[in-house]
Amino acid sequence: MDPRNVSRILGKLASERGRSSEKRLLTACLLPGRPEWMRAARRATKQEDHDGIDVVVESDVGKLFIQVKSSRRGKVAFEQRARRARIAVVVVSRDDGPEKLLRKVVGQLAAIRAEYLRERSGR
Repeated sequence: MDPRNVSRILGKLASERGRSSEKRLLTACLLPGRPEWMRAARRATKQEDHDGIDVVVESDVGKLFIQVKSSRRGKVAFEQRARRARIAVVVVSRDDGPEKLLRKVVGQLAAIRAEYLRERSGR
């Protein structure tokens, strides 16, 4: 098989895995058990996606951004790049159920939300 075809197939599989992980995480963000401050969630727009954002959570402090990764190594690499926006990076594993994903999201977003609340209070 032509190496270009192999690369194309592997790239397509990785993209499908990423979309599946994003969809699972978005579903978790909409669970009834989410905190009140997580008002809504949606997929990122094309521009937001271009900026490294996969999911946008509407919250009591405004928009909170999430990047979905399938490995810790991918998370570290993403976090090392300079970003304009504060973006939570959540690693989604195949065996993560919706409640576990929601806990991961809340853990990451709560820290960013706390930063915004501190800035607003001037502390």
